[in-house]
Amino acid sequence: MFRHWRAVALDCPALWSDLVFVNLKPAITEVMLQRSKNAPLTFKFTTHPLQFHDILCEIASQTGRLRDVELRSLSHQALDLPKILSSFESAAPILERLVLEGSSPLYGNKHHIFPDNFLQDGAPSLLHLEILRFALPSRWDALPLSSTLTHLRVQNADATQAARPARKSFLECMATLVRLETLGLSGSLPVPEGISHPSDGPITFPSLRKLELEDVATNVRQLFNDIRIPKEARVDITLNDSLNSFQSASFGPFFCALRGSWILSRGTELGTAGSLPPSDLLDLRIVEGRAPTDTQIKCWFQHHELPPTFKDDTPHASLVVSFRTFGSALAHAPLIKAIAEYLDISSLKTLKVATQEAMRDETLALFKNLSKLEKIAIWRNHETLSKVLKTFKEDGAPSFPALTSFDFHGIDFDDERTGDADGAVRTLVTAFEHRDEYQPIEQIRMTECTNFSEDHWESLCESLPEEVDMFWDQWEDMRESEYDEEEDDLSELGWVPPGAYYDSDDDEFDYYF
Repeated sequence: MFRHWRAVALDCPALWSDLVFVNLKPAITEVMLQRSKNAPLTFKFTTHPLQFHDILCEIASQTGRLRDVELRSLSHQALDLPKILSSFESAAPILERLVLEGSSPLYGNKHHIFPDNFLQDGAPSLLHLEILRFALPSRWDALPLSSTLTHLRVQNADATQAARPARKSFLECMATLVRLETLGLSGSLPVPEGISHPSDGPITFPSLRKLELEDVATNVRQLFNDIRIPKEARVDITLNDSLNSFQSASFGPFFCALRGSWILSRGTELGTAGSLPPSDLLDLRIVEGRAPTDTQIKCWFQHHELPPTFKDDTPHASLVVSFRTFGSALAHAPLIKAIAEYLDISSLKTLKVATQEAMRDETLALFKNLSKLEKIAIWRNHETLSKVLKTFKEDGAPSFPALTSFDFHGIDFDDERTGDADGAVRTLVTAFEHRDEYQPIEQIRMTECTNFSEDHWESLCESLPEEVDMFWDQWEDMRESEYDEEEDDLSELGWVPPGAYYDSDDDEFDYYF
């Protein structure tokens, strides 16, 4: 019986068609390839390459059988991708998924040049295509693009102007891809030309649900002028502009183009920022990116589900704009100002600020008079908290008139610029007591705050009405400030009186009240 089932297994090509690469032994893969006979092939290769070059070339040469291919050069030993890709035949009739990723520059490897004639006779069944870390040809019609594609990601390793596609040919290729549901382009957008719109009008992608772009702002803006995407799509943009560009650029046209491409319904005319219909922006978060010098602005609009708490980032934001701050809050200001003007923050209900750089006064001024802003989260920056508290006592109309909930996370109440922790907590209590006169706080959450003790929490609780919903995680991390050792040298450090804070905008100390 066992011999019978063994014979059945050996004679069943489908059991061997999902090729594997194990134990640095290409012989196993060779046996599987032989036993798969003429069955459609699937393989995923991300392992050490030297032992498998020959078998990879042999697999690639059977292009007519390939259905799902993932080929990544992720190790320090770079794959000979040009040789492997040259082994492909000119057509892949049943290929549905193709992922090609070149070598990482972290290993000192040079970027591979993508061949001009790869699959030149097409892949008519292709649904999913990713070409990453390749120096791409400037002619996009040389890429294996198919009108059947629903998922496309392209990352150009050579983002110089000379290596970018011409706008006309780029748009002609994109016009054939109207079935796309996911589109990601990095360093691949054409440089803007004189004509503001393609001659046949903007290209519409009715099924698009995810758009990822990484480029400089002018190139991204031109794309938004050239395309239309449904409001259900989620947009993720990484801007590679220099700090000087951020400080000098006007981002109004950028967000105006984004809104015209994405949020506005078909037939709505664009006018000035004041004449645009409401965008229903409900949740905005200014947070750190993947690196400490990166910042992300995340926006959730009404037509997308909102995250349940400030700790959650899922479901994914409707709009994410990532950029390099270079350690300067100056990079935040122009982007946030443009978002406020062109995406309309009047409907904003929740705001989170979690960056190393303190929020600037002109940025804070954009939020403090919003009539629907109910919840604010301030994470890891006592200076930003200090500026918010100061607005509670400003003359004129009350600031943050609808605010009822505060979320503090990772705040150091004994920051060297805030004075001692006792004074910082007294200032917090005074601010909330003043707030209670016109719009009381209904909820306070305090988590993982440094130099905040049980005594501080009791003082805060005693100062507020019993009906306030209060939560503290009982995190007591009391630390000695590195500046405490130098307390005798007050002339050098400066003494911070209770109720005062350091204002980085003016480079001096100021008082809350």
